[in-house]
Amino acid sequence: MTSGVELLLRARVTSDADVALVFGHGGSSDAYEVERAALVAALLSSFTAADAPLVRELTRQEIAAVRDADSGCGDVLLACCWLLFMLGHIEDTALVWQAKNVNFDAYCYIDSAFLVPQEAVVTAEFARFQGLTDLADWVEDEWASDTESAAQEWRSGWFFAQVPSPAASVEELSACMRQ
Repeated sequence: MTSGVELLLRARVTSDADVALVFGHGGSSDAYEVERAALVAALLSSFTAADAPLVRELTRQEIAAVRDADSGCGDVLLACCWLLFMLGHIEDTALVWQAKNVNFDAYCYIDSAFLVPQEAVVTAEFARFQGLTDLADWVEDEWASDTESAAQEWRSGWFFAQVPSPAASVEELSACMRQ
């Protein structure tokens, strides 16, 4: 039985280009969905800055899976967005915005704090520069007040505190994330 740690080690040595092939939303097998959920669960307690490309690709794959299944949101996509927020790269706000807008459930479930990993003005400037005026307008309207308290609450990791250890089996990690 494969553990989350073993899965994470395998993912970390997989080239960025091959992550989609190995852990992608292929639609042909539930194994992709199980492994992607388990990998995200393992990352929750053991991610590093070097995992940013992996988290981005997992987020893209989960967005595709949610969109294709028209299945709401779920904790896997939320966790991907949280990981991007925690990594703190302003360019990832565009991907979080895409995830938040995949459907109505995701829009409600993915916390808007994930769109401001730095200051709201930084996100708005980035969004305008990228031509994402809807994101810039939304951040400026939504985050006119202090964002630090909302961001600090999410940074505590309380929401994902019940996820099993990365040493747990892939099946256990996946079941926790896909409940």
